[in-house]
Amino acid sequence: MVVIPGLSSLLEAVGKHVSSWDDRGSRLVVDAGSLVESAACPRCTCSSSRLHGRYRRWVADCPSFGQAVTLAVEVRRFKCVNPGCPRRTFSERVETLVAAGQRRTLRLVEAVRSLGYALGGEAAARLAERLGMRVSGPTVLRDLRRAGCPPPTTVPVVIGIDDWAIARGHRYGTIVVDLEKQRPIELLAGRDAATVVAWLKEQPAVEVIARDRGGAYADAARTAAPGAQQVADRWHLLANLRDAFERLLLRCPGKLKEAAGQASETLQLEAIAAAESTKPADVMPTEPLLKAWQRQSNARRECRLARYEEAVRRHKTGESIRAIGLAMNLDRRTVRGFVHADAFPERAQRARAPSLLDVHQQYMATRAAEGCRNAMQVWHELRARGFTGGRSIVRDAFAQLRTAAPEGSRPQPTTAAGRTLSAPSARRACAWLLGWQEGQLTQTERSDRERFVETLCRIEPTVAAARELALRLFGVARSRDLDGFDRWLAQARTCPMPDLQRFAAGLEADLSAVRAAFSSPWSSGQVEGQINRLKYLKRQMYGRAKLDLMRIRVLHPN
Repeated sequence: MVVIPGLSSLLEAVGKHVSSWDDRGSRLVVDAGSLVESAACPRCTCSSSRLHGRYRRWVADCPSFGQAVTLAVEVRRFKCVNPGCPRRTFSERVETLVAAGQRRTLRLVEAVRSLGYALGGEAAARLAERLGMRVSGPTVLRDLRRAGCPPPTTVPVVIGIDDWAIARGHRYGTIVVDLEKQRPIELLAGRDAATVVAWLKEQPAVEVIARDRGGAYADAARTAAPGAQQVADRWHLLANLRDAFERLLLRCPGKLKEAAGQASETLQLEAIAAAESTKPADVMPTEPLLKAWQRQSNARRECRLARYEEAVRRHKTGESIRAIGLAMNLDRRTVRGFVHADAFPERAQRARAPSLLDVHQQYMATRAAEGCRNAMQVWHELRARGFTGGRSIVRDAFAQLRTAAPEGSRPQPTTAAGRTLSAPSARRACAWLLGWQEGQLTQTERSDRERFVETLCRIEPTVAAARELALRLFGVARSRDLDGFDRWLAQARTCPMPDLQRFAAGLEADLSAVRAAFSSPWSSGQVEGQINRLKYLKRQMYGRAKLDLMRIRVLHPN
Protein backbone atom coordinates (compact mmCIF):
# COMPACT_ATOMS: atom_id res chain seq x y z
CA MET A 1 0.00 0.00 0.00
CA VAL A 2 1.33 3.44 -0.98
CA VAL A 3 1.38 6.00 1.83
CA ILE A 4 1.40 9.76 1.11
CA PRO A 5 1.64 11.78 4.34
CA GLY A 6 -1.28 14.17 4.73
CA LEU A 7 -3.35 12.48 2.03
CA SER A 8 -3.52 8.82 3.06
CA SER A 9 -5.16 9.64 6.40
CA LEU A 10 -7.69 11.87 4.64
CA LEU A 11 -8.62 9.07 2.25
CA GLU A 12 -8.78 6.46 4.99
CA ALA A 13 -11.50 8.49 6.73
CA VAL A 14 -13.83 7.76 3.76
CA GLY A 15 -12.69 4.17 3.18
CA LYS A 16 -10.14 4.84 0.42
CA HIS A 17 -6.46 4.07 -0.02
CA VAL A 18 -3.71 5.26 -2.36
CA SER A 19 -3.21 2.53 -4.93
CA SER A 20 -0.84 4.38 -7.28
CA TRP A 21 0.26 7.81 -8.38
CA ASP A 22 1.68 9.37 -11.54
CA ASP A 23 3.56 12.68 -11.70
CA ARG A 24 4.03 12.76 -15.47
CA GLY A 25 2.71 15.86 -17.14
CA SER A 26 1.79 19.14 -15.49
CA ARG A 27 -0.01 17.65 -12.48
CA LEU A 28 0.22 14.85 -9.93
CA VAL A 29 -2.54 12.25 -10.39
CA VAL A 30 -3.26 10.02 -7.38
CA ASP A 31 -5.37 6.88 -7.92
CA ALA A 32 -7.46 6.14 -4.80
CA GLY A 33 -9.12 2.72 -4.56
CA SER A 34 -12.15 1.93 -2.38
CA LEU A 35 -12.22 -0.43 0.62
CA VAL A 36 -15.94 0.03 1.37
CA GLU A 37 -17.83 -3.29 1.54
CA SER A 38 -21.26 -1.89 2.42
CA ALA A 39 -23.09 1.44 2.62
CA ALA A 40 -26.42 2.82 3.83
CA CYS A 41 -29.09 3.91 1.40
CA PRO A 42 -29.60 7.70 1.68
CA ARG A 43 -33.37 7.25 1.18
CA CYS A 44 -34.32 4.41 3.55
CA THR A 45 -31.03 4.15 5.56
CA CYS A 46 -30.92 0.38 5.03
CA SER A 47 -27.40 -1.04 4.83
CA SER A 48 -26.51 -2.97 1.70
CA SER A 49 -23.45 -4.96 0.61
CA ARG A 50 -24.74 -5.94 -2.86
CA LEU A 51 -22.31 -4.32 -5.26
CA HIS A 52 -23.90 -2.88 -8.40
CA GLY A 53 -20.90 -1.17 -10.06
CA ARG A 54 -18.17 1.40 -9.67
CA TYR A 55 -16.89 4.59 -11.34
CA ARG A 56 -14.05 7.13 -11.01
CA ARG A 57 -14.63 10.57 -9.58
CA TRP A 58 -11.97 13.11 -10.56
CA VAL A 59 -11.44 15.68 -7.81
CA ALA A 60 -8.87 18.51 -7.53
CA ASP A 61 -6.93 18.69 -4.25
CA CYS A 62 -4.50 21.13 -2.66
CA PRO A 63 -1.21 21.43 -4.58
CA SER A 64 1.94 19.63 -3.54
CA PHE A 65 5.22 21.60 -3.82
CA GLY A 66 3.52 24.00 -6.24
CA GLN A 67 2.26 21.19 -8.50
CA ALA A 68 -1.46 20.68 -9.04
CA VAL A 69 -2.92 17.47 -7.58
CA THR A 70 -5.88 15.49 -8.94
CA LEU A 71 -7.48 12.57 -7.11
CA ALA A 72 -9.03 9.72 -9.12
CA VAL A 73 -11.34 8.41 -6.40
CA GLU A 74 -13.07 5.04 -6.89
CA VAL A 75 -16.74 5.26 -5.87
CA ARG A 76 -18.80 2.07 -5.52
CA ARG A 77 -22.52 1.76 -6.22
CA PHE A 78 -24.76 -0.62 -4.24
CA LYS A 79 -28.22 -2.10 -4.73
CA CYS A 80 -30.83 -1.20 -2.12
CA VAL A 81 -32.09 -4.37 -0.45
CA ASN A 82 -35.31 -2.75 0.83
CA PRO A 83 -38.15 -3.80 -1.52
CA GLY A 84 -40.26 -0.81 -0.43
CA CYS A 85 -37.59 1.79 -1.18
CA PRO A 86 -38.18 3.65 -4.47
CA ARG A 87 -34.43 3.99 -4.93
CA ARG A 88 -32.93 0.95 -6.62
CA THR A 89 -29.20 1.87 -6.52
CA PHE A 90 -27.08 4.40 -4.65
CA SER A 91 -23.45 5.48 -4.33
CA GLU A 92 -21.31 5.50 -1.22
CA ARG A 93 -20.94 8.92 0.46
CA VAL A 94 -17.61 10.76 0.71
CA GLU A 95 -18.85 14.09 2.19
CA THR A 96 -15.84 14.41 4.51
CA LEU A 97 -13.59 14.46 1.44
CA VAL A 98 -15.63 16.28 -1.20
CA ALA A 99 -19.15 17.73 -1.17
CA ALA A 100 -21.87 16.36 -3.42
CA GLY A 101 -21.64 17.73 -6.95
CA GLN A 102 -18.25 19.37 -6.32
CA ARG A 103 -15.01 18.78 -8.21
CA ARG A 104 -12.71 20.13 -5.51
CA THR A 105 -11.96 18.66 -2.10
CA LEU A 106 -13.21 20.43 0.98
CA ARG A 107 -9.75 21.58 2.01
CA LEU A 108 -9.09 23.02 -1.47
CA VAL A 109 -12.44 24.80 -1.30
CA GLU A 110 -11.47 26.26 2.08
CA ALA A 111 -8.09 27.45 0.74
CA VAL A 112 -9.67 29.13 -2.29
CA ARG A 113 -12.35 30.66 -0.09
CA SER A 114 -9.71 32.13 2.21
CA LEU A 115 -8.03 33.75 -0.78
CA GLY A 116 -11.39 35.11 -1.87
CA TYR A 117 -12.11 36.64 1.54
CA ALA A 118 -8.73 38.40 1.48
CA LEU A 119 -8.37 39.40 -2.19
CA GLY A 120 -11.70 39.17 -3.96
CA GLY A 121 -12.20 37.41 -7.29
CA GLU A 122 -9.60 38.12 -9.97
CA ALA A 123 -6.71 38.83 -7.58
CA ALA A 124 -7.43 35.59 -5.71
CA ALA A 125 -7.54 33.67 -8.99
CA ARG A 126 -4.17 35.06 -10.08
CA LEU A 127 -2.53 34.18 -6.77
CA ALA A 128 -4.17 30.74 -6.72
CA GLU A 129 -2.73 29.95 -10.15
CA ARG A 130 0.76 30.86 -8.91
CA LEU A 131 0.22 28.51 -5.97
CA GLY A 132 -0.86 25.61 -8.19
CA MET A 133 -4.65 25.94 -7.78
CA ARG A 134 -6.39 26.58 -11.09
CA VAL A 135 -9.58 28.52 -10.47
CA SER A 136 -11.29 31.48 -12.13
CA GLY A 137 -12.36 34.74 -10.54
CA PRO A 138 -16.12 34.15 -10.99
CA THR A 139 -15.70 30.72 -9.40
CA VAL A 140 -14.11 32.33 -6.34
CA LEU A 141 -17.01 34.78 -6.04
CA ARG A 142 -19.60 32.04 -6.46
CA ASP A 143 -17.92 30.08 -3.70
CA LEU A 144 -18.00 33.14 -1.41
CA ARG A 145 -21.69 33.64 -2.08
CA ARG A 146 -22.31 29.93 -1.47
CA ALA A 147 -20.55 30.18 1.91
CA GLY A 148 -22.50 33.29 2.91
CA CYS A 149 -21.97 35.27 6.12
CA PRO A 150 -21.19 33.53 9.39
CA PRO A 151 -24.08 33.62 11.89
CA PRO A 152 -23.66 36.08 14.78
CA THR A 153 -22.10 34.50 17.83
CA THR A 154 -22.82 37.33 20.30
CA VAL A 155 -25.67 39.71 20.97
CA PRO A 156 -24.60 43.33 20.32
CA VAL A 157 -24.97 45.69 23.27
CA VAL A 158 -22.82 48.70 22.26
CA ILE A 159 -22.95 49.55 18.56
CA GLY A 160 -21.73 52.29 16.25
CA ILE A 161 -23.62 53.40 13.13
CA ASP A 162 -22.41 55.43 10.18
CA ASP A 163 -23.00 55.71 6.45
CA TRP A 164 -20.73 54.79 3.53
CA ALA A 165 -20.93 55.47 -0.18
CA ILE A 166 -21.99 52.64 -2.47
CA ALA A 167 -21.87 55.11 -5.41
CA ARG A 168 -20.73 58.50 -4.15
CA GLY A 169 -23.40 61.12 -4.62
CA HIS A 170 -26.03 58.58 -5.69
CA ARG A 171 -26.41 55.60 -3.34
CA TYR A 172 -25.33 55.11 0.25
CA GLY A 173 -25.37 52.27 2.75
CA THR A 174 -25.13 51.89 6.52
CA ILE A 175 -22.52 49.96 8.47
CA VAL A 176 -23.15 48.73 12.01
CA VAL A 177 -20.16 47.89 14.22
CA ASP A 178 -20.06 46.04 17.53
CA LEU A 179 -17.85 48.42 19.51
CA GLU A 180 -17.15 45.89 22.25
CA LYS A 181 -15.93 43.19 19.82
CA GLN A 182 -14.51 45.80 17.40
CA ARG A 183 -15.94 44.14 14.31
CA PRO A 184 -18.74 44.96 11.83
CA ILE A 185 -21.93 43.03 12.27
CA GLU A 186 -24.20 44.32 9.50
CA LEU A 187 -24.28 46.22 6.20
CA LEU A 188 -27.60 47.82 5.24
CA ALA A 189 -28.68 49.08 1.82
CA GLY A 190 -29.62 52.69 2.53
CA ARG A 191 -29.04 55.30 5.20
CA ASP A 192 -32.62 56.39 5.86
CA ALA A 193 -34.32 56.03 9.23
CA ALA A 194 -36.71 53.29 8.07
CA THR A 195 -33.85 50.95 7.10
CA VAL A 196 -32.12 51.37 10.46
CA VAL A 197 -35.39 51.09 12.42
CA ALA A 198 -36.17 47.71 10.83
CA TRP A 199 -32.79 46.35 11.89
CA LEU A 200 -32.79 47.88 15.39
CA LYS A 201 -36.16 46.33 16.21
CA GLU A 202 -34.52 42.91 15.83
CA GLN A 203 -31.80 43.83 18.37
CA PRO A 204 -33.55 44.38 21.71
CA ALA A 205 -30.30 44.07 23.72
CA VAL A 206 -28.73 47.27 22.31
CA GLU A 207 -28.01 49.73 25.13
CA VAL A 208 -25.57 52.26 23.58
CA ILE A 209 -25.63 53.69 20.05
CA ALA A 210 -22.66 55.79 18.93
CA ARG A 211 -23.41 57.84 15.83
CA ASP A 212 -22.61 61.02 13.98
CA ARG A 213 -24.84 64.08 14.34
CA GLY A 214 -27.04 63.18 11.35
CA GLY A 215 -30.76 63.36 12.03
CA ALA A 216 -31.74 60.06 10.34
CA TYR A 217 -29.83 57.83 12.75
CA ALA A 218 -30.98 59.86 15.74
CA ASP A 219 -34.64 59.47 14.72
CA ALA A 220 -34.17 55.75 14.08
CA ALA A 221 -32.59 55.22 17.50
CA ARG A 222 -35.38 57.13 19.26
CA THR A 223 -38.04 55.14 17.41
CA ALA A 224 -36.64 51.57 17.61
CA ALA A 225 -34.58 51.78 20.81
CA PRO A 226 -35.95 54.58 23.00
CA GLY A 227 -34.19 53.21 26.08
CA ALA A 228 -30.73 53.10 24.49
CA GLN A 229 -28.20 55.83 25.22
CA GLN A 230 -27.17 57.78 22.13
CA VAL A 231 -23.60 59.09 21.97
CA ALA A 232 -22.65 61.79 19.47
CA ASP A 233 -19.17 61.51 18.06
CA ARG A 234 -16.73 64.14 19.34
CA TRP A 235 -14.88 64.42 16.02
CA HIS A 236 -18.10 65.19 14.15
CA LEU A 237 -18.97 67.70 16.86
CA LEU A 238 -15.74 69.63 16.26
CA ALA A 239 -16.12 69.24 12.49
CA ASN A 240 -19.53 70.92 12.71
CA LEU A 241 -17.92 73.73 14.71
CA ARG A 242 -15.27 74.14 12.01
CA ASP A 243 -17.99 74.40 9.34
CA ALA A 244 -19.81 77.08 11.34
CA PHE A 245 -16.58 79.03 11.84
CA GLU A 246 -15.78 78.72 8.13
CA ARG A 247 -19.21 80.11 7.21
CA LEU A 248 -18.47 83.07 9.47
CA LEU A 249 -15.23 83.77 7.59
CA LEU A 250 -16.99 83.48 4.23
CA ARG A 251 -18.98 86.57 5.20
CA CYS A 252 -15.88 88.76 5.49
CA PRO A 253 -13.52 88.15 2.53
CA GLY A 254 -12.56 91.82 2.50
CA LYS A 255 -11.27 91.58 6.06
CA LEU A 256 -9.08 88.62 5.09
CA LYS A 257 -7.47 90.64 2.29
CA GLU A 258 -7.04 93.65 4.55
CA ALA A 259 -5.41 91.55 7.28
CA ALA A 260 -3.05 89.94 4.76
CA GLY A 261 -2.05 93.36 3.41
CA GLN A 262 -1.38 94.86 6.84
CA ALA A 263 0.56 91.79 7.93
CA SER A 264 2.71 92.01 4.78
CA GLU A 265 3.48 95.68 5.43
CA THR A 266 4.49 94.90 9.00
CA LEU A 267 6.76 92.06 7.87
CA GLN A 268 8.44 94.32 5.30
CA LEU A 269 9.07 97.08 7.83
CA GLU A 270 10.52 94.61 10.33
CA ALA A 271 12.78 93.06 7.68
CA ILE A 272 14.06 96.45 6.54
CA ALA A 273 14.77 97.49 10.12
CA ALA A 274 16.60 94.24 10.79
CA ALA A 275 18.67 94.68 7.62
CA GLU A 276 19.63 98.26 8.59
CA SER A 277 20.68 97.21 12.09
CA THR A 278 22.80 94.27 10.92
CA LYS A 279 24.36 95.92 7.83
CA PRO A 280 28.20 95.59 8.08
CA ALA A 281 30.49 98.57 7.61
CA ASP A 282 32.63 96.86 4.97
CA VAL A 283 30.69 94.66 2.60
CA MET A 284 32.68 91.60 1.66
CA PRO A 285 32.56 90.51 -1.97
CA THR A 286 29.99 87.85 -2.67
CA GLU A 287 31.25 84.39 -3.49
CA PRO A 288 30.67 83.39 -7.12
CA LEU A 289 27.77 81.07 -7.85
CA LEU A 290 28.94 77.49 -8.20
CA LYS A 291 27.54 74.59 -10.15
CA ALA A 292 26.56 71.35 -8.47
CA TRP A 293 29.75 69.57 -9.56
CA GLN A 294 31.83 72.45 -8.22
CA ARG A 295 30.10 72.29 -4.84
CA GLN A 296 30.63 68.51 -4.73
CA SER A 297 34.31 68.96 -5.60
CA ASN A 298 34.72 71.48 -2.79
CA ALA A 299 33.00 69.14 -0.36
CA ARG A 300 35.30 66.26 -1.32
CA ARG A 301 38.34 68.53 -0.85
CA GLU A 302 37.13 69.41 2.65
CA CYS A 303 36.93 65.68 3.48
CA ARG A 304 40.45 65.05 2.17
CA LEU A 305 41.76 68.07 4.11
CA ALA A 306 40.16 66.76 7.33
CA ARG A 307 41.81 63.36 6.82
CA TYR A 308 45.16 65.01 6.12
CA GLU A 309 45.01 67.12 9.29
CA GLU A 310 43.95 64.13 11.40
CA ALA A 311 46.79 61.96 10.05
CA VAL A 312 49.36 64.70 10.69
CA ARG A 313 48.04 65.25 14.21
CA ARG A 314 48.26 61.52 15.02
CA HIS A 315 51.79 61.32 13.60
CA LYS A 316 52.94 64.25 15.75
CA THR A 317 51.62 62.47 18.87
CA GLY A 318 53.87 59.51 18.14
CA GLU A 319 51.57 57.03 16.37
CA SER A 320 53.10 54.89 13.66
CA ILE A 321 52.01 55.01 10.04
CA ARG A 322 50.59 51.49 10.32
CA ALA A 323 48.54 52.40 13.42
CA ILE A 324 47.24 55.56 11.75
CA GLY A 325 46.21 53.59 8.66
CA LEU A 326 44.34 50.99 10.73
CA ALA A 327 42.62 53.63 12.87
CA MET A 328 41.54 55.81 9.91
CA ASN A 329 40.92 52.97 7.43
CA LEU A 330 43.52 54.38 5.03
CA ASP A 331 46.25 52.72 3.00
CA ARG A 332 49.73 53.05 4.48
CA ARG A 333 51.02 54.71 1.31
CA THR A 334 48.33 57.37 1.62
CA VAL A 335 49.25 58.02 5.25
CA ARG A 336 52.95 58.14 4.36
CA GLY A 337 52.25 60.70 1.65
CA PHE A 338 50.28 62.83 4.15
CA VAL A 339 52.89 62.88 6.93
CA HIS A 340 55.86 63.44 4.57
CA ALA A 341 54.24 66.31 2.65
CA ASP A 342 55.16 69.88 3.55
CA ALA A 343 51.55 71.03 2.98
CA PHE A 344 48.20 69.61 2.01
CA PRO A 345 48.71 67.83 -1.35
CA GLU A 346 46.22 69.47 -3.69
CA ARG A 347 44.98 67.53 -6.65
CA ALA A 348 46.29 68.61 -10.02
CA GLN A 349 44.02 71.05 -11.81
CA ARG A 350 42.69 69.99 -15.14
CA ALA A 351 43.95 71.91 -18.11
CA ARG A 352 41.32 74.40 -19.16
CA ALA A 353 40.00 73.69 -22.62
CA PRO A 354 39.50 76.54 -25.08
CA SER A 355 36.04 78.10 -24.89
CA LEU A 356 33.87 79.95 -27.37
CA LEU A 357 33.61 82.74 -24.81
CA ASP A 358 37.32 83.45 -24.65
CA VAL A 359 37.13 86.24 -27.25
CA HIS A 360 34.06 87.75 -25.52
CA GLN A 361 35.29 87.78 -21.91
CA GLN A 362 36.16 91.50 -21.94
CA TYR A 363 32.77 92.46 -23.35
CA MET A 364 30.94 90.38 -20.74
CA ALA A 365 33.04 91.88 -17.94
CA THR A 366 32.16 95.39 -19.18
CA ARG A 367 28.42 94.59 -19.25
CA ALA A 368 28.58 93.14 -15.73
CA ALA A 369 30.40 96.24 -14.47
CA GLU A 370 27.70 98.43 -16.03
CA GLY A 371 25.12 96.67 -13.83
CA CYS A 372 23.46 94.40 -16.39
CA ARG A 373 21.67 91.50 -14.70
CA ASN A 374 19.97 89.80 -17.65
CA ALA A 375 22.02 86.90 -19.03
CA MET A 376 19.56 86.35 -21.87
CA GLN A 377 20.09 89.92 -23.08
CA VAL A 378 23.87 89.44 -22.99
CA TRP A 379 23.49 86.20 -24.95
CA HIS A 380 21.51 87.98 -27.68
CA GLU A 381 24.18 90.70 -27.80
CA LEU A 382 26.91 88.09 -28.10
CA ARG A 383 25.01 86.34 -30.89
CA ALA A 384 25.03 89.65 -32.75
CA ARG A 385 28.82 89.81 -32.22
CA GLY A 386 29.28 86.36 -33.77
CA PHE A 387 29.01 84.02 -30.77
CA THR A 388 27.65 80.60 -31.79
CA GLY A 389 27.33 78.89 -28.39
CA GLY A 390 24.24 78.14 -26.32
CA ARG A 391 22.53 80.10 -23.57
CA SER A 392 23.64 77.92 -20.65
CA ILE A 393 27.36 78.63 -21.11
CA VAL A 394 26.69 82.38 -21.19
CA ARG A 395 24.38 82.16 -18.16
CA ASP A 396 26.98 80.32 -16.02
CA ALA A 397 29.89 82.55 -17.02
CA PHE A 398 27.88 85.75 -16.64
CA ALA A 399 26.67 84.69 -13.19
CA GLN A 400 30.27 84.51 -11.94
CA LEU A 401 31.12 87.88 -13.51
CA ARG A 402 27.99 89.43 -12.03
CA THR A 403 28.87 88.38 -8.47
CA ALA A 404 32.40 89.69 -8.93
CA ALA A 405 31.24 93.14 -10.12
CA PRO A 406 31.71 96.22 -7.82
CA GLU A 407 29.07 96.65 -5.11
CA GLY A 408 27.90 100.03 -6.33
CA SER A 409 27.40 98.88 -9.91
CA ARG A 410 24.65 96.32 -9.18
CA PRO A 411 21.43 96.44 -7.18
CA GLN A 412 21.30 95.21 -3.63
CA PRO A 413 20.23 91.59 -3.12
CA THR A 414 16.61 90.94 -2.27
CA THR A 415 15.97 90.57 1.48
CA ALA A 416 13.06 89.38 3.53
CA ALA A 417 11.48 92.82 3.02
CA GLY A 418 10.15 91.53 -0.32
CA ARG A 419 8.16 88.72 1.33
CA THR A 420 4.40 89.26 1.26
CA LEU A 421 1.34 87.33 2.47
CA SER A 422 -1.46 86.50 0.08
CA ALA A 423 -5.02 86.54 1.34
CA PRO A 424 -5.97 82.96 2.36
CA SER A 425 -9.27 81.30 1.58
CA ALA A 426 -11.92 80.98 4.26
CA ARG A 427 -11.05 77.32 4.84
CA ARG A 428 -7.33 78.03 5.12
CA ALA A 429 -7.92 81.04 7.35
CA CYS A 430 -10.09 78.83 9.58
CA ALA A 431 -7.21 76.36 9.93
CA TRP A 432 -4.81 79.20 10.73
CA LEU A 433 -7.10 80.70 13.36
CA LEU A 434 -7.70 77.34 15.05
CA GLY A 435 -4.02 76.34 14.95
CA TRP A 436 -4.30 73.13 12.95
CA GLN A 437 -1.16 71.30 11.70
CA GLU A 438 1.24 73.81 13.18
CA GLY A 439 3.78 71.08 13.95
CA GLN A 440 4.48 70.65 10.22
CA LEU A 441 5.38 74.31 9.64
CA THR A 442 8.74 75.99 9.46
CA GLN A 443 9.55 78.86 11.80
CA THR A 444 8.96 81.41 9.03
CA GLU A 445 5.56 79.96 8.11
CA ARG A 446 4.54 79.81 11.75
CA SER A 447 5.48 83.47 12.33
CA ASP A 448 3.60 84.53 9.19
CA ARG A 449 0.47 82.74 10.38
CA GLU A 450 0.72 84.25 13.81
CA ARG A 451 1.09 87.73 12.33
CA PHE A 452 -1.93 87.24 10.08
CA VAL A 453 -4.08 85.88 12.92
CA GLU A 454 -3.06 88.74 15.19
CA THR A 455 -3.86 91.33 12.52
CA LEU A 456 -7.24 89.79 11.60
CA CYS A 457 -8.35 89.57 15.21
CA ARG A 458 -7.38 93.22 15.75
CA ILE A 459 -9.29 94.60 12.77
CA GLU A 460 -12.31 92.25 13.16
CA PRO A 461 -13.40 91.76 16.81
CA THR A 462 -16.17 89.34 15.74
CA VAL A 463 -13.60 86.86 14.39
CA ALA A 464 -11.56 87.22 17.56
CA ALA A 465 -14.59 86.41 19.73
CA ALA A 466 -15.55 83.42 17.55
CA ARG A 467 -11.96 82.14 17.67
CA GLU A 468 -11.95 82.32 21.45
CA LEU A 469 -15.20 80.36 21.65
CA ALA A 470 -13.95 77.70 19.20
CA LEU A 471 -10.67 77.20 21.03
CA ARG A 472 -12.51 76.91 24.32
CA LEU A 473 -14.70 74.13 22.91
CA PHE A 474 -11.61 72.32 21.63
CA GLY A 475 -10.13 72.45 25.12
CA VAL A 476 -13.37 71.28 26.72
CA ALA A 477 -13.64 68.33 24.30
CA ARG A 478 -10.02 67.37 24.89
CA SER A 479 -10.41 67.37 28.68
CA ARG A 480 -13.95 65.85 28.65
CA ASP A 481 -15.15 68.69 30.91
CA LEU A 482 -18.93 68.32 30.98
CA ASP A 483 -19.49 71.32 33.27
CA GLY A 484 -17.23 73.40 31.06
CA PHE A 485 -19.31 72.38 28.04
CA ASP A 486 -22.52 73.51 29.76
CA ARG A 487 -20.96 76.92 30.46
CA TRP A 488 -19.69 77.13 26.90
CA LEU A 489 -23.12 76.30 25.46
CA ALA A 490 -24.77 79.01 27.59
CA GLN A 491 -22.27 81.57 26.30
CA ALA A 492 -22.56 80.41 22.66
CA ARG A 493 -26.34 80.82 22.75
CA THR A 494 -25.99 84.53 23.55
CA CYS A 495 -22.98 85.35 21.35
CA PRO A 496 -23.48 87.95 18.57
CA MET A 497 -22.40 85.53 15.78
CA PRO A 498 -25.43 83.99 13.98
CA ASP A 499 -23.43 81.00 12.68
CA LEU A 500 -22.30 79.99 16.17
CA GLN A 501 -25.80 80.60 17.52
CA ARG A 502 -27.23 78.15 14.99
CA PHE A 503 -24.49 75.67 15.87
CA ALA A 504 -25.36 75.98 19.55
CA ALA A 505 -29.08 75.54 18.75
CA GLY A 506 -28.25 72.32 16.89
CA LEU A 507 -26.37 71.06 19.95
CA GLU A 508 -29.36 71.82 22.18
CA ALA A 509 -31.66 69.87 19.87
CA ASP A 510 -29.42 66.81 20.36
CA LEU A 511 -28.31 67.70 23.90
CA SER A 512 -28.47 64.26 25.53
CA ALA A 513 -26.27 62.64 22.87
CA VAL A 514 -23.86 65.59 22.87
CA ARG A 515 -23.50 65.51 26.65
CA ALA A 516 -22.90 61.76 26.47
CA ALA A 517 -19.99 62.47 24.12
CA PHE A 518 -18.19 64.15 27.03
CA SER A 519 -19.01 61.52 29.64
CA SER A 520 -19.16 58.21 27.71
CA PRO A 521 -16.05 56.21 26.78
CA TRP A 522 -17.64 55.20 23.46
CA SER A 523 -17.26 57.02 20.15
CA SER A 524 -17.48 56.39 16.41
CA GLY A 525 -13.73 56.09 15.94
CA GLN A 526 -13.91 52.31 15.52
CA VAL A 527 -16.70 52.77 12.96
CA GLU A 528 -14.56 55.14 10.91
CA GLY A 529 -11.76 52.57 10.91
CA GLN A 530 -14.12 49.85 9.67
CA ILE A 531 -15.36 52.18 6.93
CA ASN A 532 -11.74 52.65 5.89
CA ARG A 533 -11.38 48.87 5.60
CA LEU A 534 -14.69 48.67 3.71
CA LYS A 535 -13.46 51.25 1.18
CA TYR A 536 -10.25 49.26 0.74
CA LEU A 537 -12.22 46.07 -0.03
CA LYS A 538 -14.57 47.98 -2.34
CA ARG A 539 -11.71 49.46 -4.36
CA GLN A 540 -9.96 46.10 -4.39
CA MET A 541 -12.93 44.79 -6.36
CA TYR A 542 -12.79 47.84 -8.68
CA GLY A 543 -16.11 49.12 -7.33
CA ARG A 544 -18.13 46.43 -9.11
CA ALA A 545 -19.11 44.31 -6.12
CA LYS A 546 -22.77 44.06 -5.24
CA LEU A 547 -23.93 44.64 -1.70
CA ASP A 548 -24.29 40.93 -0.91
CA LEU A 549 -20.68 40.22 -1.83
CA MET A 550 -19.47 43.33 0.02
CA ARG A 551 -21.39 42.17 3.07
CA ILE A 552 -19.78 38.71 2.94
CA ARG A 553 -16.25 40.10 2.75
CA VAL A 554 -16.71 42.90 5.28
CA LEU A 555 -18.43 40.77 7.91
CA HIS A 556 -15.97 37.91 7.63
CA PRO A 557 -13.62 37.88 10.67
CA ASN A 558 -10.34 39.49 9.68
